[in-house]
Formats: sequence, structure tokens, C-alpha cells
Amino acid sequence: KPGAEDLNKFFGYPPALIRPAGSPFGQFVTDPSCLFDHASQRWFADVLTLEVNSKTGAFLGPNHLDLAVSNTSNPTGAWTIYRTPVQDDGTQGTPNHHCSSGGAPGAPTGNGPCLGDYPHLGADANGIYLTTNEYSFFGPEFHGAQLYAFSKKQLVALPSSIDVTQIDTHGIFGGGLSGFTVWPATSPSGSDGWADDSGRGVEYFLSSNSAGEAHDTGNGIEIPAPSDHIIVWSLSNTRSLNSSTPAVKLHHTTVEVGLYAAPPPSNQKKGSTPLAQCLNDTTTVITSLGGIVGCSTVLLGGPDPFAPNTEYALDSNDTRMQQVTFADGHLWGALDTTLTLKGVNKAAIEWFVIDPSREDGQLSAETVNHGYLGLAGNNLIYPAIGVTEDGKGVMAFTVVGKNYFPSAGYATIDEEGVGKIHIAAQGKGPEDGFAGYAVFNAPNPARPRWGDYGAAVPDGNNIWIASEYIGQTCTFAQYISTPFGSCLAQGNGARTSLANWDTRISLVSTS
Repeated sequence: KPGAEDLNKFFGYPPALIRPAGSPFGQFVTDPSCLFDHASQRWFADVLTLEVNSKTGAFLGPNHLDLAVSNTSNPTGAWTIYRTPVQDDGTQGTPNHHCSSGGAPGAPTGNGPCLGDYPHLGADANGIYLTTNEYSFFGPEFHGAQLYAFSKKQLVALPSSIDVTQIDTHGIFGGGLSGFTVWPATSPSGSDGWADDSGRGVEYFLSSNSAGEAHDTGNGIEIPAPSDHIIVWSLSNTRSLNSSTPAVKLHHTTVEVGLYAAPPPSNQKKGSTPLAQCLNDTTTVITSLGGIVGCSTVLLGGPDPFAPNTEYALDSNDTRMQQVTFADGHLWGALDTTLTLKGVNKAAIEWFVIDPSREDGQLSAETVNHGYLGLAGNNLIYPAIGVTEDGKGVMAFTVVGKNYFPSAGYATIDEEGVGKIHIAAQGKGPEDGFAGYAVFNAPNPARPRWGDYGAAVPDGNNIWIASEYIGQTCTFAQYISTPFGSCLAQGNGARTSLANWDTRISLVSTS
């Protein structure tokens, strides 16, 4: 389909919000991922969709993974969409994982809906895989990572309905601990040749065990703890997904790596933050809007009770595993961590090259290499590694700190280590969006999540990388001029009144 299209329209839903009336509200669609599978010559895209009350926008509880499959190799053509319910409360054919109701009207305690959060997409020669982090929708607890396996052959045939195999990692570790962000691997070769010792097919995953969820036994108490191990997973006998009786089996093992722990917030280089100034302002006459007094009145209808607002630090993620690639016989992954640089703790990256193997039905793995990447006085956050078939890779990330507005950065990587830090696109100003200001987040604390994740995708000897950065800046005077909140007329790059982030996509040659 030519041109840009919003997620709600693409997945067959009405608009999430119609301005200025608001209602009727459409479904809440979030966390998209996309994959081109070379072996099948098809595109796959997935989202998490939350059902809402069309009059109020309130979440109802039911939620589902929507998996779109292109009908041909052309992504601008027709797609077929499949929806898999993931509330896991016993409705719509889901298992009952007894998520707490959190006081939701009519929901008995211990039988409320779960939430299939943070889905990610992977593939091997036989299957397409989605993983989620399952939380209680209305309660406090983390239940455990879920794995959903689909036959690739069946998906490509575009039937009216599809089969899915679900695996729950709840309590899979000693002491009742569960898997968290079990990220499925993709392969630059389109997953050809992936096989275990029996030749029946295998899909690999990586995860970490430092985040609070990895220590939650289901009681909602999440206390992160440093770790020096990561977890390697394999789903064996994936060829059986093509049969009427799939018999896949999930295995896991741990490997030792360098110590990692939750990173501190990422400070930004000082710059212009017109949204913060607007929220603080109660006296300026906004002539572009007919003489309204006070910029905060335009956005809030009155003064901001949380003023004054100032430039904030970015959330640096936690220690969950980020994008995973299987290439040149190795698993490649990275995560955010704290790293002491010149006596100061900063947000940085730990990367991993892991060699998995299977013999006699057992999974084993060893660390080929691992290490850290940091920049004194600055932060590196949200890494993503893409690797070619011959083991040459690029790691994308955001660079931000004392010397940098949020910028798109990268470094080369192979099994010997990482190269120098390069800037693909220099940031022009600080992040200045609604997620960092209390008035838009109360009663919850402001948490300026930075994009959630980047991406790195091999294309022959080249690798496409995508990271969040700030591609514009403007003053308060420019912000309140016509058109209000856009900064468009000043030629400094467009923004919206409530957000100013961008995604930088670059092509890096490994040769």
C-alpha cells in the first residue's frame, strides 16, 4: 500500500482516537515488530492489541497478538491478519494463568486477565515465533514469558485460521522463577540450515536474569539484582510444527558472562526544552491562537500543578535482552547495563557472542566472547546487533550525555570484539516530550522510555540500523508561533506540541 499508514488502519481497526471529540475510541495497538523471511519470501509483522471501551477508552482486559503475513513478497500489496488471544484467563480458548483481578469490576480474585506485553518476532526454517512478557493486566505481578510457535508453511499458505503452540515459562527455574524477555533469534540467511542433532529443526532464544521480573515468584515483588549469567534457550523439533500434532520442546541453559546491573538514567546535553517552558508558562499572550494567556492553558486548561519543569534524564531501560541474531553459527545479543567510567556510573552496553549446540537431545552453550561498550561522560542505550552470514556485524544504539544530544550511534562488531563508536546522525536538541513530565503521567511517576528498542538488519554485506534520536530543536518563541507547537515555520525541523523524537535509519557497509 503506497504511503504511510497507521497501525490501527493496517491491522483493520478504527482510529484509536478521533480529535477533538476523543470517542469513539478504537483498539490500543502497540509494540510493532516486522521481519522479512528470505526462505519463504514473505513479510511478517506483529503487534499487541488491547481491547477498549469505545466510549471511554478504558481497557477491558481482552488482548491479542495480531500477526500479519504478506500475501506475496511485495510488502505494499495485500496482507492476511491472524489474531491470537493472550489474556490467559480461560476465555477465548486461552489457559487460565490466574492473574489477579486488581479490583476490576466483575473479575474474581485470581482470575483476571493477563497482558501479553512486549512481543517480539523470530524465525527458523520451520516456524515463526512470538514471545511476550505476561503480567497481570489489572494487578501487580509478573507471571512469566510466553512463547507462541506457528508453522511457517501453514502461515504462507494463508488459511482462514491457524494453529498455535503456546509454552509458558512460569516457574521454569528453581524457586518458582520465570523467563523474562526471552528474545527469539532471526537469521540473515532466512533460517535455512538450522537443525539440531536429529535434523528436526531448532529455534534459539536469549534472555537475561537481572531485571526485577526475573526475581518475581508471582507475588508482584520485583527487586533487580546484578548477574553474571545469561540464559540460552532452544526450541527443538520445530519441523513438527508442520504436522497436525506439534511436539516441540523447550530447553534452557546458562552461560557465564561479565557482571551487569540496571543502568542509571541517561543525562542529556543542555539545550532548549520548549514544552517544559510551555508547561511552566502562565503569562505569555499566545497571539498565534487569538490571544490566549499562558501556554500551559493551551495544553492543560490552566497552570501545571507540578511546575516548574526542567530538562530531564532519559530512562535507560533495564537489563532485559535486546535484539538476538543467529549468524555464522553463533548467537549475538546485547543489553543495557551500568558501567563505571572515570569513577562515574553511566549507562552502557554489554554484548555477547554465544556458541549453542545440541547433542543427544541436550542443549549446551559456551561464551565465545563478551564485553562492554561505553563512553566517558555519556551514555549508550538500547543496543541492537545485526550480523551478516559470514559473521560481520554492526551494533546500533543511542548516544546521549554531557557531550551529546540524543544521537544515533553505531560500532562494528565480530566475534573478536567491537570497533570504535561512530555517530550516524548527530542529535540537534534534548528530548522534550510528554513522557518526561509529571502532569502527563500522574499518578504514576514520569518515565521517559527511549524508543524501547532499536533495530539492525543485514542485507547482503550491508546492515540497516535504526535508533531513536532528536532531529530538531526550537526555542519557546518558535514553539508558540504559527502553527502552535510544531516549530515548522522556523525551518528547525518539525515536532508536535507533546513530542520531538525521531527515528534515524542508516545503511552501514561491513566491507
